[in-house]
This record gives sequence, structure tokens and C-alpha cells, in this order.
Amino acid sequence: MAVRNHMLYPFKGIAYFLSNPSLWPRVILPFIVLLIITVVLLILAFIYLLPVQVDFFDRHNWPHWIGYTTAVVLTLLEAALGSLISYLALMPLWEDALFDAVLRTRKLGYIIENAHGDYRTCLNGVMGGLYIIFFQSIVLLLCQVVTLIVLLPLHAVPVLGTFVYCYLNGWVMTFSKRIHYDVELRKMSVNESRKYAWKNRSHFCEFGAMAVFLEMTPVLNLLFFWTNVVGTALWVADEIDEARRQDYIANNRTASQSSHYVTFHPYDSAQSGLPSQPLLAGQPYDTHSYTHNPSQQQQAVPSRH
Repeated sequence: MAVRNHMLYPFKGIAYFLSNPSLWPRVILPFIVLLIITVVLLILAFIYLLPVQVDFFDRHNWPHWIGYTTAVVLTLLEAALGSLISYLALMPLWEDALFDAVLRTRKLGYIIENAHGDYRTCLNGVMGGLYIIFFQSIVLLLCQVVTLIVLLPLHAVPVLGTFVYCYLNGWVMTFSKRIHYDVELRKMSVNESRKYAWKNRSHFCEFGAMAVFLEMTPVLNLLFFWTNVVGTALWVADEIDEARRQDYIANNRTASQSSHYVTFHPYDSAQSGLPSQPLLAGQPYDTHSYTHNPSQQQQAVPSRH
């Protein structure tokens, strides 16, 4: 299998996304939908929740301006919480849709079509989504806090501390990006996907280190979040293409060994089988199976004189 630098895939994702405008709507739409949801939640919160909370503080004899200010802050927090829940619920769906769109641009849509219609796959997808939400909201947060504390002295050294931090968090990042492919398209269980990710942790950490670093970039992280999904899909597409190429070579090798066609070698070669050059005019091609019997080989080889 070809050796690849997995750290390059996040950059390949950026280049591929920018050069394929057909992918852009799948990134623009989530921003628009989340913006609409946030605005609607703010309006509903201020219409229905704010008066209730102001009345609550007034009935408990809070000074009106303090109660009103507190109610406004709580209303904003409640709207933000609703927006966060919407983000956590919808974002995995949009990530999966972008991932699938990249596979289709690489002529691998048949993999997606073959995976549809299986209730077990659907159930595994739901479980995988819940697993990732748990991972990102609890395990990943704890991992980031612990690594920040442990690696705090390294952050005094420019570049090195940031790189180590990104590398250690890269595994979880990559696992969360690939679980859609593993669980819903490869039909693995979540536990099998986790074991596969750990077995290939060096590749996962290489990809994830650069992906985490890009998502730490202010403002541009809004774009890099999506291009990392594209980079993951390109990585998976290359794996699939390489596996198909290896299968094709193996099948051809098996077919050639079991066929009855002549085995060609260079004319001056001492190996058994028919020479490739020269063939004298008027000498017909007879089909011979490969054999280790010298007497049969002698009959199969045309005269060189």
C-alpha cells in the first residue's frame, strides 16, 4: 500500500473544497439555518420567557432593575442553550452530508447507496452520533483540560507546545470525523470503530494534529471545520481506491495463474515459459499452461535458432 503523509490531508481538503464549488452550498446552508434558529429562539425567549422571569423576581422582592437585568441575562443564556442543542443535533447530519458529497465527486457514490436501507446501519449511526456527542462534550473536554495543564510548561516554548497539544488531541478529532464512514458505510459497530482507530492511532494522530491546529485558527476555523471533513473524505477515498487497486492486481494474478494462456518472459531470460521475442513468421501461437515439467517446457518453447 502506498505510503502517505496523513498530515497533508487537511490541506488537501482546503484545496479540494475551494476548487469544487458544488460543495459550497453544503457549508453555507448550515450557517443560514443555525442563524435562523438562533434568531427565532431569541425572539421566542424574549416574548415568552423574559416576562415570566421578570415577574418571578418582582414577586420575590428583587429591585426591579436588578431583576430585569438578571432576567435578560438568563433569557440570553436560555436562547444560547437552545441554539447549542440545535447545533449538536444538526451538525453531525451536515458533516455526514458533506462527507458523502465528497465521496460522490470521487465516483464512490455506490458505497453510500449500498449502505442505505439497513436498519442496523441506521441504529449504529444513531449510536455513533450519541457516542461522538458524549466524546466531544465530556471526554474531549476533559482531555483538553488535562493536556493543557500537563503541557502548560511546553507552551512557554513557541510552536513545540502547540504541536504536542494538537498531536495528543488529534486522535479524538480524527475518530469523530471518520466514525460516519466506519459505522454507517463500513457497517462496523462503534466499539469496532474505536478499536480500529486505536490500532491506527499513528495515522489518526498525524491527521488530527493538523486538523486541530487549523481549527484553532481564529475566524478561519469556521471554514477549516468543514475542510477537515473534506480532508477526511479524501483520505477515505484514497484508501478505497488503493484497496480496489490491490484487489484488481490480486485478481489478475490469480486469473493469470489459472488461465491457459502462454507465459511470456524476455527472450534471453533463463526462466521457463515462452520467449517474448522473436517469433518467426508462420509459427502459430499454441496455448500452453505453465508447467514445471522440463519435457513439456521444451515442447512449448519455439526454437531460437
